[in-house]
Amino acid sequence: MKKVGPLIENLLRRYDLWQGYKQYLLLDQWGSIVGPELAEVTKAENISNGILVVRVKDSVWAYHLSMLKPQLKKKLNEYAESTVIKDIYFKIDQ
Repeated sequence: MKKVGPLIENLLRRYDLWQGYKQYLLLDQWGSIVGPELAEVTKAENISNGILVVRVKDSVWAYHLSMLKPQLKKKLNEYAESTVIKDIYFKIDQ
C-alpha cells in the first residue's frame, strides 16, 4: 500500500476516513495489484460495505474470476493491510 505521511494518516484516522482512503487505493491501484492480464479485461468499479464490484469483459472471465475470488480477496486485503474486501461481485460489461 502507498504510504502517506504520519500526520496525514493520523488526520484520516481521527476523522474516520482511513478506511475510505484504503478503498480508494484499491480501486486506483487495481491494475498494479491484479496484474496487466486481468486489468486488461476488468475494471474495479466501487466498494460498498466490503463488497467490491468488478466489471468484467464477458461471462467466461466472470466465471474464471469467480474461481479465483479467495485469492483475489486475499491479495487485495494484504495490499490494504486490513480486511477491506469481504466479497467480490463480478458484473459483465455491456
